[in-house]
Amino acid sequence: MENGKKILNDFVKSKFADQNELKKALFQAGVAALDEGWTFMDATFQLGGKARDEGLSADDVEKILRNAFSEEKRRTEREAEQKAAAQAAAQPAQAPQAQAAQAQPGMAPGYAAMGPTVISPISATMMQQMIALGLDNQSLELLQNFKIDPEALSIPWPAPDWRKDFAKLLAATFKPDETVEFKISNTPSGSREIVSKIIAQDEALKKIMKQLDGPDGALLTINAVKGGADATDESWHYRYVVVDNPKMTLAKQLAYYKALNLPCAALVNTGANSVQAWIKIEAHDQEEYKERVDFLFQTLESQGFKVDDGNRNPNQMVRMPGVLRNGKQQYLIALEQGAKNFTDWREWAEYSLDGKPLVELASDSEEAPKKDPCIIENVLRAGEFFLFTAPPKSGKSLALMDMALSICHGEDWLGNTTNENDVLYINLELTKSVFLNRLFLLGEKRNLQPNTPKFGFLNLRGTALTPLEIAQLIAKRIQGAKKLENHDYKVVVIDPISAVLHNPKSSRLSGSPHQILMQMVDSIIALTGCAVVTSTNFNEYPYLESRADSVISLTPVEGSLNTYQIKGSFREFPKTLARECSWIYPRFVV
Repeated sequence: MENGKKILNDFVKSKFADQNELKKALFQAGVAALDEGWTFMDATFQLGGKARDEGLSADDVEKILRNAFSEEKRRTEREAEQKAAAQAAAQPAQAPQAQAAQAQPGMAPGYAAMGPTVISPISATMMQQMIALGLDNQSLELLQNFKIDPEALSIPWPAPDWRKDFAKLLAATFKPDETVEFKISNTPSGSREIVSKIIAQDEALKKIMKQLDGPDGALLTINAVKGGADATDESWHYRYVVVDNPKMTLAKQLAYYKALNLPCAALVNTGANSVQAWIKIEAHDQEEYKERVDFLFQTLESQGFKVDDGNRNPNQMVRMPGVLRNGKQQYLIALEQGAKNFTDWREWAEYSLDGKPLVELASDSEEAPKKDPCIIENVLRAGEFFLFTAPPKSGKSLALMDMALSICHGEDWLGNTTNENDVLYINLELTKSVFLNRLFLLGEKRNLQPNTPKFGFLNLRGTALTPLEIAQLIAKRIQGAKKLENHDYKVVVIDPISAVLHNPKSSRLSGSPHQILMQMVDSIIALTGCAVVTSTNFNEYPYLESRADSVISLTPVEGSLNTYQIKGSFREFPKTLARECSWIYPRFVV
């Protein structure tokens, strides 16, 4: 089949004079979008918008795209049915009481509660699935930390009777005798109606909702505008607040709602580029409402989810499901997700969102996971800290550069087998000219290509950054290289690590230099998953030696010029027997 991206690009750029040609091209683009990992809603927004601009009706657009996606939908449904059947066969039948306990009281039929699905450590397949959903590093980290299944982030299709979503939402979120207000967007005034009367419309509601279709969709108030006959206070006015972030992808918004366990009464697709979450505030009065919304918004912002302050208004109008907005469906995604109420959620947030790791259970893993890949056999794995120690001016920097070049080519280093990987070298001491001259000299002596694309470097000599800022910069560059340049760095070499402390910003830091440097190393490993390699003089930083996963030391052999004894001590590998090597400029040779 022709390249999917090319089909999509050609469709977006082309002009269609003939409707049949347009329909055929839209179908082909829909199939290509499916192959490229787009969701149905992505295709509706991007391809459908183009087709409607070219004169195709909204009904034709939806029909063609559904046909393009239908085979995938049928396949997914079959797989789900087979999985459910297999699970049912493997488990004893549930008692009626247990089955009843799974139902949510007051929930509209067809809209099950969408609680977080616990998963084991994320596989490569799942990671690809997450990336296909348009998730970035921040949301991937959220999912991994809180063990949310990425499949739960797929935006579901509208229900066959999605025109009734307005009534389903009202039945689940308001009392029958309360009054709500709704209107077509961009109109000065709306209509008010008692909830029970709207729900009673039943089949007639479909025709009513079609009358609200328009370029800007329709809105309703997030809270009731009038309480019921038995209301003793104004708590009905402070029951919900809406949150969304149109600058994020739909899947990323769902990732936040699920990972942060938000007490969602409902999730509504706005028909554009956001999912609005109805958050249960359940305040008794305005003062409590303000305090709870402040806590909610501050918590979201601390996790990287910015909410418009305008959403604080308890009279805020939000997207009403069941209508078309410029040909795109505003519809109900789910009811009752996350914590049961605001009080439970607040307690959960205070215990779980303090920036510290969550408690994990050994029972979460059915078997021991695979160990991180080896960088240097019997010496170093990804995610570990390796320290190389030797006397001053003995050639430590050249040894690190020699090691980095060896890893880039998968060649032996000091008699140890390396596995080919990308290496990022942080140069904190040499000028760029001297640095590259040394690299080319080593390449020439070893008959290895020095200008390999697997060898990346950052020149940070003279850069005034704290150790933590350097760690963040390195992580940012590694993430950017992976996303934009197809480089997957597994090793970070810092040369020399002591230079990190020799600038005005670092000199003002309080605390032990040893601990400051170790915090930087740990931050780089935590943010990137890379192995970190550096060197020091003998006994220069004993704390680093005690914390390192792997230490190789070179000790001069008395009476022998340029001869050294190599010793290796490792946390995860057996110690190596002492052996000798020679310094033959510009490298150590076993």
